[in-house]
Amino acid sequence: MLTHYTDAEIKQKLKELVVIADSREQVHQHIISWLDKHNIQHKSRALETGDYSVMLGDTTFEDEVVVERKANLDEIAGNFTSGRERFEREMIRAKAGGIKVFLIVENASWTDIFLHNYRSELKPQSFAATLLSWQARFNLTITFCKPSETAQILYSTLYYWVRDRLKRG
Repeated sequence: MLTHYTDAEIKQKLKELVVIADSREQVHQHIISWLDKHNIQHKSRALETGDYSVMLGDTTFEDEVVVERKANLDEIAGNFTSGRERFEREMIRAKAGGIKVFLIVENASWTDIFLHNYRSELKPQSFAATLLSWQARFNLTITFCKPSETAQILYSTLYYWVRDRLKRG
């Protein structure tokens, strides 16, 4: 049975939002510091998919939405080359489970890809084509940003996704 909330109830519930950080996520202190500075609750534990998800009270949304964070283009290029099978299995599993994946790549832009501003031998055309085809195939939403923007983008993405989910019931 679907639960329908009023706008006031949704606003109140969203104050209880807790960001879940995968306990295996490395080098994410800039994200944790931003969450702490903004009094946003967070906890660390193992996630099956993604690096971050969200919960409200006892309800977790990790089977519905995750954020996958990459520190730079070299990391994602590695996922498309030497680590491709593992990363593709993760995306296939997410899609099969109906999980929405938001991919955040720090220290990067499309221009950096086109100009080959990364160390991998992966050619810019192949890199861009892989990102764009995976975006379509796996329903990924890809965001490039500076590390100083990551936490706010991550939190806002999860916040508005949960808000929309609560509105839909």
